[in-house]
Amino acid sequence: MRCLTFPIPFIRPLLVLAACALFLSAGCASKTVIQSVPSPSPVQQPARQPAVTETLLARYEAWKGVPHRIGGTDHRGVDCSGLMQIVFREAFDMELPRTSREQSRLGQNVPPADMRPGDLVYFIDKRGDHIGVVVERGRFLHASATVGVTVSQFDAYWWPRLKRVQRVLPPSLTAAQSGF
Repeated sequence: MRCLTFPIPFIRPLLVLAACALFLSAGCASKTVIQSVPSPSPVQQPARQPAVTETLLARYEAWKGVPHRIGGTDHRGVDCSGLMQIVFREAFDMELPRTSREQSRLGQNVPPADMRPGDLVYFIDKRGDHIGVVVERGRFLHASATVGVTVSQFDAYWWPRLKRVQRVLPPSLTAAQSGF
């Protein structure tokens, strides 16, 4: 029997062609797709409710400097009880009565030492009853007769005139603010 032999220079190109054909045919073969196991979606955290202080300061920025006007309830002028009515509506979706006298009947009376952001504060001022809302320790938001909507300190003027602190917000909002 006679054996066929190819000269060596022909064998290399044939081997390269065979290897290419093998690789190309493997690319056309049916493929097994390995799918990755879907990872569980991250647990959705409920949107964090802004703190009462942040909410009140945002309302302050919207009303800052609006002049005091007795009976006013808009950006042309607002009085103290009108401001409280607007702020509580906008910030907490809570309807307060229109006058400071009616507003003073709401909520629970708390000692001044226990006041928290969101508590209504009532003063006897030279012009009569005055109302504001605690923003943070030592500060309250109100409509001042002299400077309009502002944040003031419980200073030597206001502290002696403070007559009552009323908690009107639900505990779910004020509990996180204790010890502020």
